[in-house]
Amino acid sequence: MFATLFNFVLKPSPTINQIMQERNLRLALLGYCMGAFSVTLAAMLRESQNNPFVFIFIFLSVLFFSVCISFFFSATAHLFLELTTGRGRAAGLFVLIGLSEFTKTLLVAFTLIALSFPFLFAYKTLVVFIVFIIQLFFILYMMQHAYGLSKKRTFFALLVSFVPAIICFFAAISILISAIVWAITA
Repeated sequence: MFATLFNFVLKPSPTINQIMQERNLRLALLGYCMGAFSVTLAAMLRESQNNPFVFIFIFLSVLFFSVCISFFFSATAHLFLELTTGRGRAAGLFVLIGLSEFTKTLLVAFTLIALSFPFLFAYKTLVVFIVFIIQLFFILYMMQHAYGLSKKRTFFALLVSFVPAIICFFAAISILISAIVWAITA
């Protein structure tokens, strides 16, 4: 598993294709756990919390949310990419998205630096946005090599795969609000 991560840094293109073929879910879970741990640790350091139960609850919540979003995203993105290219694997894409979660470790580094220089916390939103953009570019890079598409087609495929996620999100919110209104008025 760690050899795959090492090879990913040294030879990204062949390793991305190898990851897509192997579909190593342990590697994906390592990435998702590191991303959730990084987000939780950054939040807990900022708030100076030391309650282990709160840490575990936030960690598990972030991990669950991250895995669910990535599962849905990899399924929709893979469906569209398979229709256009005829190749690829959804489980491999799920692993690649899990690897992109390692970019969230930058949030811990920022938080540690900001604890020494508190004025940096004013730029917290900007740093979170930059980390999100870095993760997005990382996903685009991996998808481009995995599916053999141009940069524009990869970006378009990524953008189109967000449409079902956005529709489902707003549908779920609408159903939840409707259920709350129905429960109050009934």
